[in-house]
Amino acid sequence: MGIDLVSQRLADCGLAVRIADAGEKWGWFAVAATAAGVCGATFGHTTALEAANELEERLDVPHGDSGGSGEEIAATAARELVAFFAGESAVFTVPLALRGTGFQRAVWEATNAIPYGALMSYRDVAAQIGRPQAYRAVGNALGRNALPVIVPCHRVIASDGSFGGYTQGLPWKERLLDLEGSLRRVKHP
Repeated sequence: MGIDLVSQRLADCGLAVRIADAGEKWGWFAVAATAAGVCGATFGHTTALEAANELEERLDVPHGDSGGSGEEIAATAARELVAFFAGESAVFTVPLALRGTGFQRAVWEATNAIPYGALMSYRDVAAQIGRPQAYRAVGNALGRNALPVIVPCHRVIASDGSFGGYTQGLPWKERLLDLEGSLRRVKHP
C-alpha cells in the first residue's frame, strides 16, 4: 500500500515512476520521468518502499502537466539502470529533464559527457564549463544531481586523486568506480 500511495502522489504531479531491484549488491532503485525526460533517480535501498520514499523526498514536485506521459521513458530508464548495475551496459539513452540553475545544468551536462571508466576532477569540470575557480561550487552542484548514475557524478574526484564526496556516500562511489574499472586510479585515504 505504501508504494502505491507514493507512486500515485508522483503520478498526480505528472510523473511516471518505476521501482526495481538491481540485485543484492545494488539494492532497490526508483526512477521518475515526465514526457520531457528522466527527472529523478535514487538507488541503493533495502526495500522498494524505501526507494520510493527517497525518490519522492528528492524530487522537486509538483512538476505539473508535462504534456504527456513519461511511462516509456521511465520504463527505458529502469531497464538501462538494471543493465548498468549488472555490468551489461554503460550507455543511457533516455532524455534528461533536469531542473536547476544555469550553472548546475552546465555542471551536470559536463559530467554527463565523462565516458564510462573515465575520471575528472572537480577542478577539471569547473575549467570545462568556463569557471575555473568554481570547483567547490561544482561539488555543490553535483551534490544536487537528481540523477545519480545516469548523470555520473561518481566519476568526479578531488584534484589530488582522492574520492572527494558523494551524496549517496563514499562506499557507493567506490562500488560504482569498481564496477567501471576506474577504482584503482583513485587515491585511497
